[in-house]
Amino acid sequence: MSLINEKHTELTQKLSQYTRGSDRRQVLRTLKDPQLLQRMHELKSVWVEDIAAAEREAAGERASLNGVEFLQVQDNADDETRYEKQTNKTVDSYFLQTLREICGHMSDMDGVRADPMALYGGLLLRLSRSVSERDALEIVTQWTCGKGELVLLPLKKRHHGSGTDKGSKLPVLIDVELFVESGNVHSKVTMRHELGLFKRSDLESNGLNAELSPWSASILAQQNESMKALAVKQLAQIQYEILESPSFANLKPWVYVDGDVVERINFGTGSSVRMLHLSLPEDKNSGYVKK
Repeated sequence: MSLINEKHTELTQKLSQYTRGSDRRQVLRTLKDPQLLQRMHELKSVWVEDIAAAEREAAGERASLNGVEFLQVQDNADDETRYEKQTNKTVDSYFLQTLREICGHMSDMDGVRADPMALYGGLLLRLSRSVSERDALEIVTQWTCGKGELVLLPLKKRHHGSGTDKGSKLPVLIDVELFVESGNVHSKVTMRHELGLFKRSDLESNGLNAELSPWSASILAQQNESMKALAVKQLAQIQYEILESPSFANLKPWVYVDGDVVERINFGTGSSVRMLHLSLPEDKNSGYVKK
């Protein structure tokens, strides 16, 4: 057994034991293990099936582009926007317009060989929050749920579900850096995902027994390479079913977890590195959450 697998087994046993004993302090201490929080978890290359859908999704994002913040977003609750989504009509934003312009300007620079639409399309792949969130969930679920006593879920935000809940908070803005170096266009895209660990027993006491019935078996199955792909798919299905359930409304996490997906891309060489960094936000986990 490799060192990482040994550490994973140790963390799983501790989280399982402390969760059953409702020892939140020890759960937090275990989650702060350097093997979990202080090492970067490598992610697979981003894969987006529908680039047009990714563009519509990005149009509803707040973002920082080379330090300039774009905070105005589409109101996804109005009838016109819902119609546009249903008919696949293009939904644009000032952020995306500016991004296209910068891609064009950089492609025109002396000594730079780049296709502006290829640059723009490559960035759109990295701006899909739904894809990034699912990839982060897959990794964090493997490390933080014990033997199934804990359930990892995204914190409910405006982009989840139908988008008609105006009371839902907007996610943290995406940070995009775009620059030229040695004749190649480079980018660094950082997207934060706010997640929460819930005790399974708390969720079940709120009527989510049916949704969680296959949870523990799927958690264990993901450790088996031959069963992992199916288990990961089932876990994701459970997570998003719970998120949309009326029984889940207003429930607060037992432990808060932040996951930053950071990707560095060299568009000239086609190389990229995509990593996940986890942290436990002290302000939220201390109980002093800003409203």
